[in-house]
Amino acid sequence: MNHLRALREIVIARFIPPLASVHGLGHWTRVERIGGYLADRTPGADAQVVQLFALLHDSCRRDDSDDPDHGPRACDMTEDFHHSGFLPKLTPEQLDTLLTAIGMHTAGDTTSDPTIGVCWDADRLDLARLDIRPDPEYLSTEAAKDEDIIERSMRLEW
Repeated sequence: MNHLRALREIVIARFIPPLASVHGLGHWTRVERIGGYLADRTPGADAQVVQLFALLHDSCRRDDSDDPDHGPRACDMTEDFHHSGFLPKLTPEQLDTLLTAIGMHTAGDTTSDPTIGVCWDADRLDLARLDIRPDPEYLSTEAAKDEDIIERSMRLEW
């Protein structure tokens, strides 16, 4: 079994809300698809980090309500996974980028870092699942700000 499949099984087993919740498996899958699309169109974005972010960023939610500490909890869990050998092999820079993306994804910031930007944008573009239209002002990458991509997200075509 590859690292990513094993990691996915562990994360699913530890997830507290129902997997079908608005922050559950469907959301993670769409963030992964959107992130892959954006990473392909964003110079310097690290697709491996984006893929791991998609799986881990909301994995420590306690529920679908206001849970401002879920990002830092997921960051701590990701560090534990890294030290336990459950993450695919990452460089120190990749790990730092992943931890920053996860730990800060709820802050509402934008960034010039291409990988973190793709992570956050993929998550924000999936706000359409809640009937919220993503605002380009809160998107970091040019690829995500494309009106056609925002429209595609609103139609949940990921």
